[in-house]
Amino acid sequence: MSMRQTYLWFTFYLWFIVTPCTLISYFIPWVSGSRIPGRRLGCVPLLKRFRRRNARSRLDAVREKLPENLRACPESKVLTSDPLVNQVHAHATWAQASLIYLAAPGMLASAALALVVNTLAWRASSLWAVAVYLTFVYVSAFLTCIDIWAVRNADSAGAVTLAAVGVLESFTTRAKKAPAKSTPAVWQSQLIEQLCTVLVRRAHRESAGAVPGSRLTMAQNTACLVRALRHHIALIHDSAESEERPMHERELWLLICNILKYSSRPRADVVDFRVVDPDLLAAVPDVVPEASAVPSPKARVLVPLLFICALAAVAVVLGATGAAGEVTQPIVVALALAVLPFARRFGVTALDAFAQPPVPAPASPQVDPQPVPEPVRRAA
Repeated sequence: MSMRQTYLWFTFYLWFIVTPCTLISYFIPWVSGSRIPGRRLGCVPLLKRFRRRNARSRLDAVREKLPENLRACPESKVLTSDPLVNQVHAHATWAQASLIYLAAPGMLASAALALVVNTLAWRASSLWAVAVYLTFVYVSAFLTCIDIWAVRNADSAGAVTLAAVGVLESFTTRAKKAPAKSTPAVWQSQLIEQLCTVLVRRAHRESAGAVPGSRLTMAQNTACLVRALRHHIALIHDSAESEERPMHERELWLLICNILKYSSRPRADVVDFRVVDPDLLAAVPDVVPEASAVPSPKARVLVPLLFICALAAVAVVLGATGAAGEVTQPIVVALALAVLPFARRFGVTALDAFAQPPVPAPASPQVDPQPVPEPVRRAA
């Protein structure tokens, strides 16, 4: 048996071995809404410390970059708390490991597409093989998207923590690492908008099944918190060359640390629907600048899907024409590996794109912030 046939059969059997095991192990957490990263593997003695030191070092580096007067503030102590380290560790390690585990069979199938095409003639067997491996690619991609959706629904507080830590890093440890095609101000504004989005999603998920008064309170507090975040980031960017910028940055960082204080609470300790201390929202104006433009969730759905379609097309064309010769497989493997950074940056599922609640718009001075009118959805 040639190496080509060996690889095709290896991918075929691997996909049929891994995918049913994935469905068996992930089905109940997906359906029951209990898909928490690291919930089981994080409790294994030999695995629970895997890359945990990296998560703690990441938070320690952020705290060291804060001004000295802010490090002495009680609010900043949350950056060294074990619950926060646990959340960052779970999402940075176990959530990413799950994505690799779910996407690996599909990436191998993408490389197999370049090998199943007969370069001399299109036979029926070749067309069936293309259909089979193309199905493998799309099913693996769909399972990966479902897992992203399930994690965001089941661990909405962890998603808030991850977004909030990202905002702090954009001002401290990653302040000089803005995307090449973006300015630091635009990048930080987009991170703030992402934090606002996950805060609203958390309000919908965590208040599901609660009495209407609790849902109303959490929705109003979240809407006020969204306005506060937009207000502070606007003050920071408006005073970029002013001596007042450090003061505005300190106010934003205090607010972010307070958000982390409540989002990182262990589930057993959550007895209320508080998202932030009320005194931090006392001076928030009713009218704030409009939200910065960010890609819509539906656009973020299309980006990875179009990339997968392009990858499959490249594999079929290279296999059919033989243009790349013996390096066809490495080329397709390299392109398949490029799916991971795209999935991390634009990863959002079609279900989440159409079902996630909108970020509340700034309220007028005469109207109190109202909860989102659509019914609260339970975690799924």
